[in-house]
Amino acid sequence: MHVTSVINQKGGVAKTTTSLNVASSWADKGRRILLIDLDPQSSATKAVFGDREFEHTVHDVLVNSVPPESAIVHSMNFGFDVLPSDILLSGVDIQISAHFGRESILKRKLETLRGRYDAILIDCSPSLGLLTVNALMASQDVIIPICPEYFSLKGIELILETLQNIRSGLGYRVDVKGVVITRYRDRKITREVIEEIRNLYGLKIFTNYIPDNISVEESHHQHLPVIRYQPRSKASKAYEALAEEIWQ
Repeated sequence: MHVTSVINQKGGVAKTTTSLNVASSWADKGRRILLIDLDPQSSATKAVFGDREFEHTVHDVLVNSVPPESAIVHSMNFGFDVLPSDILLSGVDIQISAHFGRESILKRKLETLRGRYDAILIDCSPSLGLLTVNALMASQDVIIPICPEYFSLKGIELILETLQNIRSGLGYRVDVKGVVITRYRDRKITREVIEEIRNLYGLKIFTNYIPDNISVEESHHQHLPVIRYQPRSKASKAYEALAEEIWQ
């Protein structure tokens, strides 16, 4: 059971969109996939289920000792299971701050799911607080989606610094699986930023860039992955190829 966090503390980089469509592409190949929405904004949960309310959410799993199996919900449209989020997550850092082993609560909870899934994707909160540290401690690696603009480089620096702090402070290593280029347009500044990411940080950049395509946003409103909403669109083909590239 491989666990990957999708992380970027900057908004607007298609982090949730990437999580949803990669997970759906994997599920479409017959793989058993769980998506964990660890963002208090619940963007992934709302994109999948709309305004549906849940008896239990990931907040209950972290704070109220509810087993994850009791909170997991299946999505027919997307083909994978979801551990949904809600706004109560916004206060979870304070609620678990006094707990022993507070950085590893999620990791311990997920042990009960071992063998049930081929892969778990965690859609992280757009912050680098205790909630995100829990996601990282539960993961073997991370994926970093970015829009290739110069201020994106600072975000990568902060993520790498967090990973190093986890390694030195908690003795746990989380690898960067790669950087996903989203909302791609072939411009000079885009090419320059991509080259800087390679040269400055030595990170792998996935070769399948996700184009800036309206069908992605439209698919959210239809509560469908783009591969089902517009299967012939450039974004759909790009996400399918990206999902297989990440899986390798």
